[in-house]
Amino acid sequence: MGSWQASLVSEGIIVFFDSECLLCCGSVRWLNRLDAGDRLRFAPLGGKTANEWGISEEEDSMALLRGGEIFRGSIAAGGAFEEAGGLGRVIAWILKIIPSRLREWGYRLIARHRKSLVTKGSCAFPEEGLPEKLLD
Repeated sequence: MGSWQASLVSEGIIVFFDSECLLCCGSVRWLNRLDAGDRLRFAPLGGKTANEWGISEEEDSMALLRGGEIFRGSIAAGGAFEEAGGLGRVIAWILKIIPSRLREWGYRLIARHRKSLVTKGSCAFPEEGLPEKLLD
């Protein structure tokens, strides 16, 4: 499995997320449902894969690795939805028409308060197909 994971990290699309945040975990479940092409992989902030790519828990609430390039903030969120395809592309298009300064301000506001926005539920990933997409 080591070489399989290594090839995904170098060639795939990875969404890095805050695994202690219920809003972030819910977003990952939603992206997984939209990802009909099985293109996305997910890695927690603070995990081995995030550390290898220099993604910081303190600086990021979400990041996207695509084509060897790291995207952060609202660009990462929009990119993740775009890569998921289907309805995700519609969501990404809606995000793109919002002026970038306003979109980034909204993203940062939500990111700053993300742990208090959703307080009930669990962050377990029982969804079909999701455990296989999780990286360290």
